[in-house]
Amino acid sequence: MTFQSTRRAALSAMAIALCPHSQRAALAQPSTFPTGPVRIVMPFPPGTSLDVLVRLVGERLMVVWKQPVVIESRPGASSMIASTAVAQAKPDGHVLLGNVLLILQNPLLRSKLPYDPAALVPLMQLQTQQLPLLMRSDLGFASAKDLLEYARTHPGKLNFATYGIGSTPHIIKTKIELDQKVSMTHVPYQGPQDVIKALLTGDADIGMTDYLPAKEHVASGKLKVIAVTGARRMARAADAPTFAELGVSGFEGALWFGLFAPAGTPEAVQSRIAADIAAVMADPSLQQKLRNEMFVEPAVEGPEAFRKTYDRDYDTWAATIRKTKIALD
Repeated sequence: MTFQSTRRAALSAMAIALCPHSQRAALAQPSTFPTGPVRIVMPFPPGTSLDVLVRLVGERLMVVWKQPVVIESRPGASSMIASTAVAQAKPDGHVLLGNVLLILQNPLLRSKLPYDPAALVPLMQLQTQQLPLLMRSDLGFASAKDLLEYARTHPGKLNFATYGIGSTPHIIKTKIELDQKVSMTHVPYQGPQDVIKALLTGDADIGMTDYLPAKEHVASGKLKVIAVTGARRMARAADAPTFAELGVSGFEGALWFGLFAPAGTPEAVQSRIAADIAAVMADPSLQQKLRNEMFVEPAVEGPEAFRKTYDRDYDTWAATIRKTKIALD
């Protein structure tokens, strides 16, 4: 599928999404999709905010499609296991990939991948979010600046937990070290829940993950948010500066999550999926739940807009990865 055809599909999808429900039902063709269960393959363990989001959307799509929507977790290898499975799937819309910035970071970090990046096309962006830098409260540092000063004078003493080598938190950790001239020990784990567990048990001193699995431990005082990605401070951690405020550049943009389809998926099927997801995501109760309970911002973009976001962020992260000199092969 060319990007021109993707663009036509996006325009069709957005036109459908803006129609009244009865008109949308008539336009959302082909009527034969889906003909069976739809699998959304996730590269993260269950329990993350992304997993919860996809399950909420999947529950609503089952009503629309009258077919099961199965969320399949295939964590590991910096999302490449899940990406490979979907890249090799039949391009008929019945197997989709949910992924974050890892999908564009992997080709920048590795000269060889187990799949062709061109075999996956952006289908639908669902949300944006900020990542918090978390610290064990018993470390006693009053701020991120104090922690960084300690890291500067005690190289390698602080353990920094992330959910994998080559993950977004790993890239951020490396850029912190570069910009702030500090050294911290990287401790990679398989997923956000493992990062939280490492912090609570003392196996890690600081770490990065999404806010949802950390919220109860932040509320209890066991963990503290000391910095956040994004252009502005996080509403629920207003005392924590952005990385830009700390002098760490490159992470002012939003982190996103979206769905990808195998290249060659028919335009009509892409349009149907995009339209139905747009309708589901327009539900005010779902938007409220995402904002108030999952701490993410709904951000529905169809194929054309999502492609532009993807291309823009590819260039941004390419520049950051060049500066960090991270290479994983």
